[in-house]
Amino acid sequence: MNNTPNKEPYKKLELSFLESKDGSHTLLRHDLNETYHSHNGAIQESMWVFIDKGLNYLKEQNYTSIKILEIGFGTGLNAILAYQFAQKNKIEIEYISLEPLPVPLEITEKLNYTDFLEEESKTIFNELHRVDWEKKHQISPYFSLHKIETTLEDYKNSSDNNFESQSDYNIENYFDCTFYDAFAPSKQAEVWQLSNLQKVFNLTKENGILVTYCAQGQFKRDLKTAGWTVESLDGAPPKREMVRAVKPI
Repeated sequence: MNNTPNKEPYKKLELSFLESKDGSHTLLRHDLNETYHSHNGAIQESMWVFIDKGLNYLKEQNYTSIKILEIGFGTGLNAILAYQFAQKNKIEIEYISLEPLPVPLEITEKLNYTDFLEEESKTIFNELHRVDWEKKHQISPYFSLHKIETTLEDYKNSSDNNFESQSDYNIENYFDCTFYDAFAPSKQAEVWQLSNLQKVFNLTKENGILVTYCAQGQFKRDLKTAGWTVESLDGAPPKREMVRAVKPI
């Protein structure tokens, strides 16, 4: 299995390790001066926002399979937690993740998430990073992963495009859940623009959801403009608020 392609922009990705308050690592991206996860607890935040308010919510709606679109593969933390959820609950998850700047293997192999994972998930974490990009991989009977090197802006909402690997997913009403886990709007405003929220809305099934740590006022207004029904939920402590948006019937 190959690591990410050695493209020129990726050589400029300068990262440093930080330990969040729950003991789990996050990374500082120097060009943005922003971390990949909350300082208050990387695993705590991912579990709260994406697993509890996302996947557990769908489980309560009696979903037996879930198609996930993730905006920002990053450290792979959300993906491994989704894998654990799939295994534990015997719910089939198809996980499609967009990431324009993959974190190098020499960095991901030093992340300490395996210290916090269930035993069977420890070897899987590294596998999620090592599998080839642009291909779908069946990691287990309950979990498949397809990583795509692209931005959400360049993710083509059509099967008639130059990204052959994307064609299966670029159809309306395909996804049940989006993990919107890009860097903050103050750092990457383009990712949070209305056209992207509309794109994700079109790709989402009726009653499907978008979950994110972000609760910015303009973001919530743009979600509503794009057609979403917006729920403000308690954020991962000590954050006051997060958002779950639902695509209405």
